[in-house]
Amino acid sequence: MSDFTPAPPAPLPKSARSRIGLRVVIFAVAAAFALWFIGDLAYISIDAGHDYAQKCDVILVLGCNIGSPEQPSPCMTARAGHAADLYRQSLAGYVIATGGPTYPGTTEASQLARLLERDGVPAEHVVLEDRALNTIQNVRYSAEIMAEHGWDSAILVTEPFHIRRATLVAEDFGLRVWPSPAVRSSNWDTPLARAYTLARDALSLMLYQAKSLVGMRD
Repeated sequence: MSDFTPAPPAPLPKSARSRIGLRVVIFAVAAAFALWFIGDLAYISIDAGHDYAQKCDVILVLGCNIGSPEQPSPCMTARAGHAADLYRQSLAGYVIATGGPTYPGTTEASQLARLLERDGVPAEHVVLEDRALNTIQNVRYSAEIMAEHGWDSAILVTEPFHIRRATLVAEDFGLRVWPSPAVRSSNWDTPLARAYTLARDALSLMLYQAKSLVGMRD
């Protein structure tokens, strides 16, 4: 029988151990980010097309890319059309059209107002919130308008991919809202468009959550 004992393996050089440790950290961070994204994607997808509209004080319709004053974007047409449908059903007596100057010479709110009036909502029943540049500001400035008018509840209108995040933001600001998604939208009616817009909004929700953790509300 041999008395030979193999020598223990030589320890890895410090540089090699550092590289392995860095790879483990990168993998852990990537895995955590992926799980976060998947969780938020599931959150905004579940019941995204379900309509919870009921009689409220006002309809709050969120603005989006204008397109142009002469040729409204599909998202503008979808959101304004759905809000007008709710108004004609007498679910609320007023509509807040939101959105600031994201296109030269006009605002999202004024574009929505034109479409609402075209679809049968009287101009005197449309209130403009024309300062906001994002969803958080849409909600914040609309909350101020609601408080000024003594309105306590709102039907929240946007497209399905955006409805869950918008509802979360509204509730974080203390608003009582009932989500009512505009499902007749080109951003929703094909599988590819639906997948893209949901993924994009999941990333937006992650950004909102990160900002909320550090106390940013804008």
